Formats: sequence, structure tokens, C-alpha cells
Amino acid sequence: MIKFILVFVLGTIETFLYTAWCLSANRKQIYRSSILMFVYMVLYLGLIAFALKDTNTIGLIITYALSCGVGNYLELLWEKR
Repeated sequence: MIKFILVFVLGTIETFLYTAWCLSANRKQIYRSSILMFVYMVLYLGLIAFALKDTNTIGLIITYALSCGVGNYLELLWEKR
């Protein structure tokens, strides 16, 4: 259960950063978008490697996919304020 919570929280943060990266790249904010991409990729690849090593890969991937939707939603709400 702890694994699923961890994947959900990290996936939400990762997608929040990805959406922030998309927006900053669109605005041509070079330094901000570069830093966001670095952090995003570290989290993304770490989560994928973690999920692939687990015996319950499908469950973790579904949890990760749900967290991606939540992270995107939260970032867009944050930008809208």
C-alpha cells in the first residue's frame, strides 16, 4: 500500500512539473523550462524504473496514470489563479 501512495504522490508532482515545463517552454522561458525538464525527467525515469521492478507493475502503472491526471489538473488550476 505504501508503494501505491508513494507512486501516486511522486506521479502527481512529476506531472505538475511536466505541465509547468510545457507552459514555460511555450513562453520561451529558457532557464526555467530547462530546470523543470531536468527535474521532470529524473522523477519520470525513476518512477518507471521503480514500477518495472515491482511484481505488481500493472497496479503501479494505473496508479501512476491516475496521478498524472491529478498533477496536470493541479498545475492548470495553479496557473489559472
